[in-house]
Parts: sequence; C-alpha cells; structure tokens
Amino acid sequence: MSGPRLRLSGIRKRFGATTALDGVDLEIRAGEIHALVGENGAGKSTLMKVLSGVHAPDAGTIELDGRPYAPRHPLDARRAGIAMVNQELALAPHLSVVENLVLGAEPHRGPFLRHRESRRIAAEALAQLGRPDIPSTRPPAA
Repeated sequence: MSGPRLRLSGIRKRFGATTALDGVDLEIRAGEIHALVGENGAGKSTLMKVLSGVHAPDAGTIELDGRPYAPRHPLDARRAGIAMVNQELALAPHLSVVENLVLGAEPHRGPFLRHRESRRIAAEALAQLGRPDIPSTRPPAA
C-alpha cells in the first residue's frame, strides 16, 4: 500500500466552551512509529480517544487503509485493529492482571466467559513482554 495506513484530516473536538482539538491532521504509514508530545491540555489524550472510539469528532474525517473509519465505541476500534493503552497502569485495580489484560475483549461463548482462554491470552502477553513471572491471577501491584 503506497498511501498512509491511517489519515486524520481536520479533526475537531469541543467540550462545551473548550476546544480540545482544532483541525488536527495526521498521517501514519505502515511500519512507522510516532509519539504525541505536548503539555497537559494539548489534546493528546483527546486525539487518541477519538481514534479509539471513546469520543466522536465534531468535525473532520478519519481513514484507515484508505477507507472511511468512524468507530462508534472502543469495540468498533478494536475490531478494526486499533486499541488505546491508557497511561493509568491499572485501569481496574480491583480486577486481576488477567482481567485487566482482556478488559473489553473478554473471550466468551454465548453469555459465558472463557476463563481458561483469558489466562492463555494473558500468559502470552506477559511472555511477549518478557514478564512471565508476573502473577496474573492477582490484582496488579500498585
């Protein structure tokens, strides 16, 4: 693919009288790594929340692999291969490491959670991070 994998054009987002994003443009090509850097309140988290389906933009367009992309919620984004890693180390400190790692994408069959599959996914993720020693069935350490 010659064009960007991800293209954001003219993204705007307001919260009441506060303009969080004012015409943001961003292109990312396959294999590139980018970092968003800025002061608190610059809109970094808001932009990522738009991309990951937490917030809908007030204006602008997003394309993923050359097609319109408009996630209605984080699960839509996840299904498209986009997920946000929040800066909080433990999103849900009362849940186990396994539960935090599969949060929002819990394997299930019908209405029943597949705990063994969740543990397998967590073990693979921890191994990839070089941390298979982390006890995954307890809440994360503070």
